[in-house]
Amino acid sequence: MQAAIWAYPWDLLDEGVETVADRLGEMGVTEVNLATNYHSVQTFLPHNPERRTFFAHASSYFQPGDGYDGITPVPNETMGEDDWLERIVEEIADTHLTLNSWTVGCHNSRLGMKRPDLTLESPHGDSLVFGLCPSNPAVQSYLTNLVEDLDARAPFERIELETFDYFYGTGFGWHHDKYHTRLGTLGEFLFGLCFCDHCRSNAADAGIDVERARETCRTTVDGLAEGNLDPERSVEEWLDGHPTVADYVDVRTDTLADMFRTLGDAVTDAELGYYVGFVGADRSWMHGADLEALADSVDFYTVMAYESSREAAVEQYQTALKLSGDVPVHAGVLPGHPSVYDSQTTREIVDGLAEAGAPRLSFYNYGLLPEHNLTWIENALETYPN
Repeated sequence: MQAAIWAYPWDLLDEGVETVADRLGEMGVTEVNLATNYHSVQTFLPHNPERRTFFAHASSYFQPGDGYDGITPVPNETMGEDDWLERIVEEIADTHLTLNSWTVGCHNSRLGMKRPDLTLESPHGDSLVFGLCPSNPAVQSYLTNLVEDLDARAPFERIELETFDYFYGTGFGWHHDKYHTRLGTLGEFLFGLCFCDHCRSNAADAGIDVERARETCRTTVDGLAEGNLDPERSVEEWLDGHPTVADYVDVRTDTLADMFRTLGDAVTDAELGYYVGFVGADRSWMHGADLEALADSVDFYTVMAYESSREAAVEQYQTALKLSGDVPVHAGVLPGHPSVYDSQTTREIVDGLAEAGAPRLSFYNYGLLPEHNLTWIENALETYPN
């Protein structure tokens, strides 16, 4: 079983790539999933020798090439004219580590604020600036250019895609969300269901009564906000009773499958992976992702098994495996707050996923975990030599 770890470029450079490589070698980790294009973030860094926190707008950690048409990643301000990816590629080459690109796509509030015409649009007509809409041809072109650029510029073993979809199945994704209405999963999903020009056009072409779908979503969100509807009602049950909206939702899976075929063709030198399970592997459809429909375009999925017990982590993995269309499924593990608080549980989760057949585990996240949590990973991996 292979072992990887997610990491931010500032942690590798602040601590020293060789130093990090030595520590990961002790832990039994052989791969780094490096954040190359990432959403806005504040990180708390318990063992970073230079800082305890790092703030960043949605940024790239490389200097973009010339192949972009219209939308271009914005290099991180702290990086300045430097190219952190280039530096890390050079320094990691002399270590035992394999480098992968951890690439965030549509979750980009910087680009969304600058170009609201590219974003998801709520049923009420609001620009949801935290998420670019993958139905928009300009966004599709941006995402394709991004993975082509990354594939060409560095010897990545894998390019791993996060939020190359309709976000997390919710209309909330800003950094300081404020709402004191009980919308429930149903209301949050419907509020985040995109009705931009491109989504509406795609649905209309499929013969769907778009305005009826939109009005149904609006009145349901408003009814939930006013306390007139049950916020605990399941999304699936509600959609069964509202087939026009259900059909509208289904159109997104076709759009995403088409886009992933283009992404798959764009990557020639690396394996292409896609992260699933942020709201549960069985609800990937809420992101617009039909895992079986994407199967011909990706080389693997990584399911976020960020659970607090062996049983729950294995259940997430097995669910993803059933939906994957025979694509290999890797697993992500969070051996720290708010999921896991001891070494024994970390070991049980790792053992459970290994016994379930996971060929590769990725641990979240090198710079965010305290040193003793890194030791938990080391202890859990000691029976799985690479």
